[in-house]
Amino acid sequence: MAGQMSTQKTRSRHDWVDLAKGFCIVAVVTMWVVGEMQGYVSKGQAGWMGYFAVFAKPFRMPDFFLISGLFLSRVIDRPWRHYLDTKVVHYLYFFVLWTLIIVPITWLLGHDAPTSFMQALGRLAWQLYDPFQQLWFVMMLSVYFVATRLLRHVSPWIVMPAATLLMLFPLHTGIYHVDRFGVYFGFFYAGHIFASRFFALADWARSHRPQAIAATLVWAAFNTTLIKMNVTDNTPAQTFLGYLGISAVVVLSALLCDQRWTEPLKFLGRTSITVYLGFYLPMITIVPALRASPIGQQHSLVGTLALVGCIGSAVLLAQIARRIGLDFLYERPAWAHLVPPSAKKSADKAAGGQPA
Repeated sequence: MAGQMSTQKTRSRHDWVDLAKGFCIVAVVTMWVVGEMQGYVSKGQAGWMGYFAVFAKPFRMPDFFLISGLFLSRVIDRPWRHYLDTKVVHYLYFFVLWTLIIVPITWLLGHDAPTSFMQALGRLAWQLYDPFQQLWFVMMLSVYFVATRLLRHVSPWIVMPAATLLMLFPLHTGIYHVDRFGVYFGFFYAGHIFASRFFALADWARSHRPQAIAATLVWAAFNTTLIKMNVTDNTPAQTFLGYLGISAVVVLSALLCDQRWTEPLKFLGRTSITVYLGFYLPMITIVPALRASPIGQQHSLVGTLALVGCIGSAVLLAQIARRIGLDFLYERPAWAHLVPPSAKKSADKAAGGQPA
């Protein structure tokens, strides 16, 4: 009983993580919807979503990567087979599967379709090296998990400065994984080594609400000011605003996580991978359909309906898939596991109830 109460207390204390992920998945889908709308309207005509996409740019992906590293310390020292199963094979399975789903369907919808079978195979193989659209995030997670495991005995005083330098001075080798590695690894690694600091920040926000609210408002004004000054494309500014924005999201999420109206966002946070994998195909059909409808010139309304439609469709399709026996689209089947699921559940319970 005491162990169950402890787990419930920990789950409550960590609710802000789900809310932060939910907020960020909405920000990411907003960015993609705005990008899709800009195929029909000039830049800056995406309504309120255009402003929100620009406002969230410094921190939306850094926050995703940092949160992905928060609980890594619980599993990083487990046997390699278990670690690779939960932190590498898990993500590579969904990366390969959804590449093979999304890319051919975009061709069927008339998006740059290949002219021959061999060309189609070649393009699919290339997309497994150079990920299609949003799928790069899923693939890079597996790379970051392996890198962090290999570096676990190297002092953070060496790794963190090196990771920061890779962000400030991006590599341009022409090799996708090498060039992309340094862009966000520093945020992911910071989530791992500074996890206790971010949890402490969330605790501080809950116990010092007036100060936390004031700090959040100051950050929002500061972030907006720098965006209007057009300095956010500067790499050092991006890095600084990334960490600042992440801290603000942590504080804001901690302040709001006990509010009932945030439950939908927390749900999206808990199922963020489902939304991330499933929003793209609805988006490339919903946005053109809305643009061709009578409300096509009402940019804010089109964007809002598209955002809700994309996220809602992703969640609904996942529910339907599970009901009709297509669970493998969102849950790895037995053959795609290196370690039996029962063994992983036992290890998760021993780690304090947080999933690996």
